[in-house]
Amino acid sequence: MAMLRAAVRAPARASLNMCRGQEIRSARVRRSCQVSRPLRGAEAPKGDGISHVIEYTGLWGAITTFPKRKPFATNVIIATVKTSIADFLVQSASGNNSFDTFDFKRNAVFTLFGFAYLGVAQWFIYVTVFTRLCPHAVRFSNLPMKDKLKDKLGQRDLVKQILLDNFVHYTFIYFPVFYTFKELVQGGGINKETVSSALSKYYNNFVMDNLAIWGLWIPCDVVIYAVPVWLRLPLNHAVSAAWTMILSWMRGSEK
Repeated sequence: MAMLRAAVRAPARASLNMCRGQEIRSARVRRSCQVSRPLRGAEAPKGDGISHVIEYTGLWGAITTFPKRKPFATNVIIATVKTSIADFLVQSASGNNSFDTFDFKRNAVFTLFGFAYLGVAQWFIYVTVFTRLCPHAVRFSNLPMKDKLKDKLGQRDLVKQILLDNFVHYTFIYFPVFYTFKELVQGGGINKETVSSALSKYYNNFVMDNLAIWGLWIPCDVVIYAVPVWLRLPLNHAVSAAWTMILSWMRGSEK
């Protein structure tokens, strides 16, 4: 009788242990899912709305996911390095390719301008200001082409961004800041005379400078503001590298 009871209890214990094992495994699966699921709602980290929370392993994973995880830092690094290299290439093509003839102060103008303005300030303009003034821009840029052709609100914001970028940002912010940077690095102090001298030089070059930048950026902006958001930054920096070399050739050596 005792042996019969033990025989009956053994399968019951095995079944119970199996159920407990399944519960433990299920709990582990649930915990794993909870750890790996994307953050959303109130749990998502607050920020600029562009960076992504991406899991990665190892140094290579950290490097390859860095642009999506840290788009602001990526923008600053690319803008700084790109602007310095662009001026270096123009100076080298002009014959200033030795240590004695290379104009380090001129290169410092472009490097600092790339870091402070193209890297930091333009992030605020393009990400913070433009997305508020053009609320349909991001949604429009991520649509398929066939849907873009039907989206009137998105098309309107596309045109608005191009107009704001070229006829407000570049004309009244970008060039005055560039000329002021140039005056400061080339020996001017932080005073009214430096700013006045910078704006006077910009005034003399106003027509030529703006015609040059509009001629390059207006057609390029049509593409830059229409492509998906993830592609906008690389395209912008590619065109900006070309423009920086043009600007270095036009205004880099002027005293």
